[in-house]
Amino acid sequence: LWGGEFIRTQGTDIAEIFYLLGVEPVWDSRGRVQDVRLMPLSELKRPRIDVVVQTSGQFRGAAASRMRLIDKAVRLAAADADTAYGNFVRQGSLDAVKALIDAGLSPEKAKSLADGRIFGGVNGNFGTGVTGMIQSGGRWDDTAAIAELYLHNMGALYTEDNWGEHVPGAFRAALSNTDTVVQSRSSNSWGPLSLDHVYEFTGGISLAAKAVTGKDPKAYFNDLRTPGRAKIQEAGEAAMVEARSTVLNPKYIKEMMAEGPSGAATFAEVFRNTYGWEVTKPEMLDDHL
Repeated sequence: LWGGEFIRTQGTDIAEIFYLLGVEPVWDSRGRVQDVRLMPLSELKRPRIDVVVQTSGQFRGAAASRMRLIDKAVRLAAADADTAYGNFVRQGSLDAVKALIDAGLSPEKAKSLADGRIFGGVNGNFGTGVTGMIQSGGRWDDTAAIAELYLHNMGALYTEDNWGEHVPGAFRAALSNTDTVVQSRSSNSWGPLSLDHVYEFTGGISLAAKAVTGKDPKAYFNDLRTPGRAKIQEAGEAAMVEARSTVLNPKYIKEMMAEGPSGAATFAEVFRNTYGWEVTKPEMLDDHL
């Protein structure tokens, strides 16, 4: 979750999180969301889907009250004993308890942390802190080192009782069943190749999840750039559409060459970001790019 995306989309990503968990918002008389309530499975008619939230520093600063609502939504979903359709949130918490005990925590401490699903920068930091390491290929031989740095830097837990606390092993436990990564995209001014923060977050958490699960998760964008025409776009497709319309497009290249140094800097940024994806999600981009 990013702050700018949250503001531009009026909380669409949060609505998606609520609906996956099987909760719904509660509005006050002025139309403001003040609380959440559990949707019964008889109404939902499908399993509750587990969600892990990675917050940027900007989202944490702009929407701490929404983070608290998400935390409550997770706890409501995890506590639901109705298994008529299945409850992956409850199962995720049970799996987290086992993982945290294996990491050396007491059973009581593990249970108190097991519902934690929101993680962000340690010590109130902004950004993941991995871009410099990724771009300095001579500093590492295995991307596992980058995954470990990401897990540490973005592993501060945000729950009702542990706001901003870094608990070793908690982020890893929460990611243990991750199979999909989703990021919002509501602006035409950036894409997965033109902005480094995209591979930094989406690529970084994908690499971290792969380190935990052994499997590369699928990645998608919530494409919200056109109001009323929201769609889900696979991350590799989004990157290749951007490449074909920009750095592989002769008309674009000609105009950028006329820009001189600023055009060269734009190309350099795309090359750096393309390399960032090659490090964090090497199967995402077509080989010819």
